[in-house]
Amino acid sequence: MRHLPLLVTVGTLLASLPARAQPTPLSFDQAIRKAFARNPDALIATEEITRARAVVEQMRAGSFPTVAATATFTQLDSARVSQSAPGSVILPATELNGAGTAALTVDPRRLVQWSQARENVTVTRLGAADVRRQLAFTVGQTYLSVLAQRQVVEADESAVKNAAAHVDYTRTRLAGGGGTLLDFKRATALYDSDRTLLERARFVLVRLQEQLGTLLGESTPIDVTAEVRLPEAPLDPGVALDDALGLRSDVQLSRERLAAAAKVRRQSWADFMPWAAASFEMFYQTPPTQTLPTDGWQLLVTLGFPIYDGGLRYGLVKERRALEREAGIRLDSQLRLVSADVRTARVELERARVAFGSAREAAQTSAEVVRLTTVSYRAGLSTNIEVIDAQLASLNADVAAALAENDERQARLDLLLATGHFP
Repeated sequence: MRHLPLLVTVGTLLASLPARAQPTPLSFDQAIRKAFARNPDALIATEEITRARAVVEQMRAGSFPTVAATATFTQLDSARVSQSAPGSVILPATELNGAGTAALTVDPRRLVQWSQARENVTVTRLGAADVRRQLAFTVGQTYLSVLAQRQVVEADESAVKNAAAHVDYTRTRLAGGGGTLLDFKRATALYDSDRTLLERARFVLVRLQEQLGTLLGESTPIDVTAEVRLPEAPLDPGVALDDALGLRSDVQLSRERLAAAAKVRRQSWADFMPWAAASFEMFYQTPPTQTLPTDGWQLLVTLGFPIYDGGLRYGLVKERRALEREAGIRLDSQLRLVSADVRTARVELERARVAFGSAREAAQTSAEVVRLTTVSYRAGLSTNIEVIDAQLASLNADVAAALAENDERQARLDLLLATGHFP
């Protein structure tokens, strides 16, 4: 018939898609490990630990003795002689001087800076752990989103398949004189609409796979496996809160920052203490001069007392006290946030599980309604509109079930993160 559109089957539709390399599937644990090993933020956090340890070595150097050796060769155009005592050489034409110096400075400020640098290594290490925690959560969310989107694609593919079958049936009835053009047009419109939703879902899936690959430090998209096994998180309020306060890296980081700020403030006494420096030098001079014999040594000891520095030390003390109070305020805020996170995550998981159960039952019921309505329509006991409505309701129920299942997984991930059991 001239007015009938040319329809393609679902298999032809799939074959007509542009070729694209299949993404590499990774399990949930593999994705987290790869993110830690290759994500730029994780790598930078690791390098920050190395840098903090290097700073400790720099601070330590100021409290260790130093040893140096020097050699000086001097060649003049002629020897310098005394004008008052002719024949007396003041500086010879050729001169060689060698010296070795050992020095040590005992300064309380350098000692406390060394101690504070060691404390900063711990802060940096906990900061890196918190970076990995946030990275793992982001990767986990993206991973679960990819899995949910795959389920949405499968639901849309099933809807397209059902719509195509319905189009074929209405076309056959129309060609045989037992159907109407209106039924065929309605079925065709639903088929085209479902195809549009399918292509959109596939595009979103591709984008999520690319995002996951970027998070894992890969230049190619990454796919997920069909099953995701998340560890169980404690549901008891007391246990969950205790675990969160003891295990979460952000809480540990806030506590360590407060401890480091308090330590810097307590060690302000070093700015008011005297310091001492000693150096010992041995030398060799040839030829000897009036001021330098052939060989010898000298010892220099310096003792310093800070008296007045314009108020710098008192300003530093005030600044350190303010920093300590700020760290304490941040820790108190962090503890309140942790409690809220745990409570919210528990309620979120409970509600998500109830919603997922309802959505799953609705999807199963809708699928059965589609089957019964189709059978009824072919037996002449229902209308084409009822079949289309049933297919639309089934698609919406399948998508809602996929999203509800993703919400349940995301809620479990939120509770694991809130209680410090992830990563």
